[in-house]
Amino acid sequence: MQVALIYGGRSTEHDVSVASAAHIHTAILDGGHTVTLIAITLDGRWYLQEESVAAKIATDREVTLRPGVGAFVDGQKLPIDVAIAPTHGWGGEDGNLQGLCTLCAIPLVGCDTLSSGVGMYKMVAQELFAAHAIPTVETVLVGEDAAVDRHLFDRAVERLGPALFIKPESSGSSVGVSALRTADLAAFCEAIRIGRKHSERVLVQTLVTPLIEAECAILEREDGTVVAAGPGRVIDPGAEAVGFLDYHHKYTASGGATMQVPSGLGAEIDEQIRSLATQAFRAIKGNGYARVDFFVSDGKVFLNEINTAPGMTAQSHWPALMKSAGWPLTAALNELFASALRRKERNDGRIYTPPVLT
Repeated sequence: MQVALIYGGRSTEHDVSVASAAHIHTAILDGGHTVTLIAITLDGRWYLQEESVAAKIATDREVTLRPGVGAFVDGQKLPIDVAIAPTHGWGGEDGNLQGLCTLCAIPLVGCDTLSSGVGMYKMVAQELFAAHAIPTVETVLVGEDAAVDRHLFDRAVERLGPALFIKPESSGSSVGVSALRTADLAAFCEAIRIGRKHSERVLVQTLVTPLIEAECAILEREDGTVVAAGPGRVIDPGAEAVGFLDYHHKYTASGGATMQVPSGLGAEIDEQIRSLATQAFRAIKGNGYARVDFFVSDGKVFLNEINTAPGMTAQSHWPALMKSAGWPLTAALNELFASALRRKERNDGRIYTPPVLT
């Protein structure tokens, strides 16, 4: 099978995407496939790459996309049976790239335009989860034009308590996140300012304590059934000092966070997490794969967020969780390719032309 591996992008998580692509490139080759490497630069342009994934992107062979046809280089159409895009953040996992591939007749692994957009915009997802009775952390939404002042601070503290967790609505990898164990007005305003650098809207939540972070990996099989792998418990040596799993500890091999599987949380909580993860994936109309993150505190489970394009680096938790459930990365990728092609076949069979008027 000819697999297009698309990576990079205009995002603060550009480097994470490159590392993810480098890790899964070998796994795709191990599955017996041929790989076409397409890198997206920080200014959003697509280029064909040679042989291996590298941080430095060669820009001598630009890729152009034609709606309804496919991807081209030097006027020649690239042979692509299926594509996978471990891209993150704006333009990578928010539905934009997914919609572009759909319009250009490129079957893409993973969530589609709708589910990617819902997953990216955390408050939208949280409201959807509430409609499905999935427990989440109480949140105050700070809009793009909202005044950040004493009134907002007092409202947040009155509703959520003095310990606050503040994050951009549409960012990932813990970029732009602040944990305020005892919030004051100045620290609160600064945290909102930082969050707004990465997203139009900012979420203010209760800083859950005591806190255990757990994660569950989701894989949609070719037949439409869902595998919920894990959960695993995040062991983060920096959590006490930072207050959350930050970017550094997510992607540092030495001294960074690790995944403990089995979680040690007990069979009842493990099963609750797997069930809630599957419900969340179905609620957003998910496809392919996702990672669902949870908080566990005093025996209660709260869904934190769903990631429709989880990291695939050597340190990332989705591959580790899938492997713990008997799905090494190559096998998981092969299942995802089959699932994407099955979805394309179904979509191709639908009627999109208008009826003939007589």
